[in-house]
Amino acid sequence: MHDHRSAATKLAVVAALAAAYASARLPLHGQPAPPSSASFQPASALSARATFQSSDLYRLKSVGDVQMSPDGRRIAYSVQNNDRPGRPYSQVWILDVATGKAVRLGSDQEAASGPRWSRDGAQIAYFGREESGAGVVVSRPDGSGAVLLAPVSGTNHPLPSDGERLAWSPDGRQVAFISATPGPETENANGDPMVITRYLYKPTASEGLTRFNDNRRLHVFVVDIASRQVRQLTRGDYYEHSIEWSPEGGEILFVSNREPDPDRVFNYDVFAAHAASGDVRRLTDTPNAEYRPIWSPNGKMVAYLGTRRSLTSSETTMEDTHVWVMDGIGGSRRELVSIDNRQGQPQWSPAGDSVYFTVQERGNVRLYRMATAGGAPTVVAPAPGERGSVGSWSRRSRR
Repeated sequence: MHDHRSAATKLAVVAALAAAYASARLPLHGQPAPPSSASFQPASALSARATFQSSDLYRLKSVGDVQMSPDGRRIAYSVQNNDRPGRPYSQVWILDVATGKAVRLGSDQEAASGPRWSRDGAQIAYFGREESGAGVVVSRPDGSGAVLLAPVSGTNHPLPSDGERLAWSPDGRQVAFISATPGPETENANGDPMVITRYLYKPTASEGLTRFNDNRRLHVFVVDIASRQVRQLTRGDYYEHSIEWSPEGGEILFVSNREPDPDRVFNYDVFAAHAASGDVRRLTDTPNAEYRPIWSPNGKMVAYLGTRRSLTSSETTMEDTHVWVMDGIGGSRRELVSIDNRQGQPQWSPAGDSVYFTVQERGNVRLYRMATAGGAPTVVAPAPGERGSVGSWSRRSRR
């Protein structure tokens, strides 16, 4: 059983390289990528070509956000492009594992990102643009039948919120997503003169449209696919992100800073919102930060990333994160494995008896598996003694 799970995980890791190759050949919308005539050539032939030029930087592409379908037959991924003026933009592709053919979701000129499979693999949700606007889009795996479900707004708030932004309900009838709403300071902060009342008045470093925090707050929303009705699940002057819908469908995990002065005291904790009523309960109340919670397959445990030391300000976000586990009500909290290196996004095995995660090691990033019952962690890829870095990875959710 362990060998089977390991093989499935390795397939998704290797898929990132296959996806990069397929995405370099941009076919028409909804059409399979054309066959390639590329082949490996000896170093002497390559050296005879022109050397790398600065203009070639615009032709480079990077692949990330690899998402394997539940049956393991397809892999969704995003491709970052730099081939036009302005900021880099992302596109979403789906690779057929058996044939190696890839199709792009959305049009050639529009950006798309964040693909996430429904639990039965029949649909895929992502952030994209259709004729009716931009926001949460749902389509079939081949890119057909794309429908805009709900518009989405963002914020230039400077603190990190890079967890999951989309989450499917177990029955595939609803999608939870993160979007921004105006905060209490927004109106005055846009006036003349501009009134600044917040400690974090500057935006994220990548923001190029304004010099000030737009004061918009991130909240959890839910959209019904059939009716396209949108309802706001969480409210208040908070920033919520990193969502995960529970296996039985009753709750949605999220991360938020609920400190009295969140601009000065940076402390992310894990919460759960009732999917129907929006009632919120707290799972962690620690002096350190938690990120990226994920339910176990049976909904009885939660794995997440967390830090160890007490936090005082946004400057303490640089501490290495480690993988932690706790039960579904926030008890029995413990660090999963004793590895004193930065660890990345955890994912449960299909059986729920182990957790996969990445570890930064001496210039490499390796994928590990650790049993929740204890013991020694196992390296999945790259193998011990080999050099390499796992950038984005995924595993199939069906046994």
